[in-house]
Amino acid sequence: MERRGSAKQKQILCTYCVQTSVVATKTCIHCEASMCEEHLKAHSKSPEHVMVEPTTSIKDLKCPIHDKIIEFCCSKDGACICVSCCIIGEHRGHKVDALKDAFEKRMAGLKDILDNLMLESEENEKKLEKLLKKRESVQGAASGVNERVAALFRDIQEQLEALQARATSEVSRQEHQAMVRVDTLIRQHEIKKEELSKKIDSTKELQSVTDPLKVLRGTPHEGNKTQPRRVSEGDNAANLAATIDESPISLILHMGLQSFAESVLELKDIRQLSSMKKTDLTLDIDTAHNKIVLWGDLKMASYSATSQKYPETPERFKSCQVLSTNVFTSGQHYWEVDVSEAKRWILGVACNSIERKIAGNDSFIGYNNKSWTMFYQKFLGASHNNVQTTISTDSTVRSVGVHLDYDGGYISFYQVNPTRHLHTYTTTFHKPLHAAFYIFENCSLRIID
Repeated sequence: MERRGSAKQKQILCTYCVQTSVVATKTCIHCEASMCEEHLKAHSKSPEHVMVEPTTSIKDLKCPIHDKIIEFCCSKDGACICVSCCIIGEHRGHKVDALKDAFEKRMAGLKDILDNLMLESEENEKKLEKLLKKRESVQGAASGVNERVAALFRDIQEQLEALQARATSEVSRQEHQAMVRVDTLIRQHEIKKEELSKKIDSTKELQSVTDPLKVLRGTPHEGNKTQPRRVSEGDNAANLAATIDESPISLILHMGLQSFAESVLELKDIRQLSSMKKTDLTLDIDTAHNKIVLWGDLKMASYSATSQKYPETPERFKSCQVLSTNVFTSGQHYWEVDVSEAKRWILGVACNSIERKIAGNDSFIGYNNKSWTMFYQKFLGASHNNVQTTISTDSTVRSVGVHLDYDGGYISFYQVNPTRHLHTYTTTFHKPLHAAFYIFENCSLRIID
């Protein structure tokens, strides 16, 4: 009921219908009156009688300065103005359009804006649809990889269980063989025990007899000396039978594990899990700073307090850095770096176009948009374009794995032993890349073969 009442209150009634309440269809700004259909027919059609939708806020349709009807729109300021504003007001001399013309221009402009928004919306819908399909594709790919990984470990488990079964079978065989021997000897000794028991009882019975003839006739002559007890062959056999020989078990495990190690990679290939071979990475002496010593087949870099007096080359760094001879323009690449001999280190990849001849952020790897790095300086972190991200780890990082997927557009860093993902950069590569290293004082880095 309240909603109906409020709706009636919002209705604008005809000014001239005094006997009855008739809803107005137009309002004349000049007359400041609202009219129904009948009174509108008889109203003046003169241009100064501007008709608008029914309203009670006629003041909003008049110039607040001159109290005249707003008829124009200033092209320069975009303000809605009256004729006095054009002649004597602050918009004097400005280009103006009639309100109707300005309205049509604005509507045409809104149409263009709407068309552009609709086009942008369509493009956004297409991109959204592609992304949704991409999400499904990623989820499907992840599910497929998980299934293949699970199948690989089932294969591995089956091989290990088979090897375990062979080893335990050998243990069981030896146990059964030993138990047969021991049981045979036990039975022999039980029989002998019964015989000895009978002899002991018989001897004790004779001891109680007082008649000499009866004792002498009932006891076999064995001489006066007591014979010492000898270790019988049965005792040695019992000791031998009770031993489990671990040599054949160890041999089964050794040969089985060796064969298993050789077959794991084959199992991985069978499950179509791609292999990641290490890139044969070497350091470029023509890029090395004069206080960097390269050795170990160009796979090790150490800081030297003494200048190496390398010949000046366009590629040589003024900062204490060195790049790889390897240039990456496509494909996937992986290498590992031993950082255990460095209290501080920075490593990653850099564009071939990185600055070489100044010692500043344009040159330092990790401090510009041409390099992506992992570092350790009091804390472990990742740095690109001088933006650092702290990375937490449960153990000391002694070696770092770097995986570059040039075409896929990402660089990932891993802790090696135990293997753990540390950080990934996602971008689009357009320029050739090198592995890059910063060498601090009293520090060494080594590329792991």
